[in-house]
Amino acid sequence: MKASRLKTIVIVILLLVNAFLLFLLLSRRAEQVQSYERSVDQLCALYERSGVSLERALLPKDSGVHLLSFERNSAREAAFAKALLGGEPSLLDSGGGVSRYSGESGSCAIRSGGSVESTLSRPVDDPADFCRELFRSFGYEQISSSLAGGSGSVTGVRCNDERLIYNAALSLSFSDGVLTSASGVFLSELKESRRTDGIDAVSALVHFLDYCGASGVVCTEVSALESGYLLQSTSTSSLRLAPVWRITTDVNNYYVNCKTGEITRE
Repeated sequence: MKASRLKTIVIVILLLVNAFLLFLLLSRRAEQVQSYERSVDQLCALYERSGVSLERALLPKDSGVHLLSFERNSAREAAFAKALLGGEPSLLDSGGGVSRYSGESGSCAIRSGGSVESTLSRPVDDPADFCRELFRSFGYEQISSSLAGGSGSVTGVRCNDERLIYNAALSLSFSDGVLTSASGVFLSELKESRRTDGIDAVSALVHFLDYCGASGVVCTEVSALESGYLLQSTSTSSLRLAPVWRITTDVNNYYVNCKTGEITRE
């Protein structure tokens, strides 16, 4: 048999094998989609029988999230203190896990767990613009504002890849155009590790319905379902961020831990 003909036969065999493997892959994906759709149908029927409204459009197709950890970054903390105080603030002390900064506009302390305490007196041209720029620079998403005539407060929540860290909020307060305080949580740097599927959206909603039955919680509608994180304290300086599903109902908001299934109320 000529070498060219043998090569042709080998190439044809390889093409047939690749086509077969592609067919198996597409078949498996189609089965997964069909299985997911059946699960959603059963879930919606279960909620309907329980008297709770649930729109299937609320369920996301992708339920995987990255595991996150928080690490302190002295350069980012110094930049944050500068953004608050203006000018070039001085680092007074960094003992006991607390970094203390001082400047002409006041002082700011950032603890190892991310908590922020400050006493400020800094005039700003436009409090709303000031907040938008600060939140954008340090990875926060603005969620509320009560500003009126240069007075009030603005709150942002730290986020990662458009997923909120629900209990990592930072609030800025103003009085007549003067920044008077910043309080809450400042997370300077987030580290992503491996991607994990954990409990998917369907399973989270099943857990929640079981929780309602066991705890006596009565709700009539699930209006939103989002994936995000909760900051959890540990015995070390490195904090953990637990991936969760946040379920919004007509009575309260609830978190379902993606790893353990534990449910907590907001």
